[in-house]
Amino acid sequence: MSLIVPNTVVTAALTNIITPNLTIRLYGNAHTPADADTVVAYTEIAGGGYTSFPLIFANWGIVIGEPITATYNAAQLWNFSGIINPPGSIYGYYVTKDSDGSLVWAEEFPSGVIPFSPINGSIISVVPLITAASLF
Repeated sequence: MSLIVPNTVVTAALTNIITPNLTIRLYGNAHTPADADTVVAYTEIAGGGYTSFPLIFANWGIVIGEPITATYNAAQLWNFSGIINPPGSIYGYYVTKDSDGSLVWAEEFPSGVIPFSPINGSIISVVPLITAASLF
């Protein structure tokens, strides 16, 4: 007999992940996210007009399906005004809790686009999305 986690529990788990005040950031070190990571595994970029963005709970929507999906309601856009500080490349993004700075999740950009070295006018767009399902 298979173990099933009801949709209400999976939805509650996703809600617990996205409820605290969160911040999305870009990282510039050549790192592939791993299960044991903490925030120190990621080096936030600086320069070139970069700034991190808050992810506000009210802007998330959860859709019940298979899998259950929590999606942010707008793309987070970084418009660069020039090159970023050395080493000058971007590999992905990571999300931290505002309360303690801990890592919540991270994603490396597809291998065909990394490392990305922005110049004046470069744009990066990320739509935060998390999926969850009962797979036991």
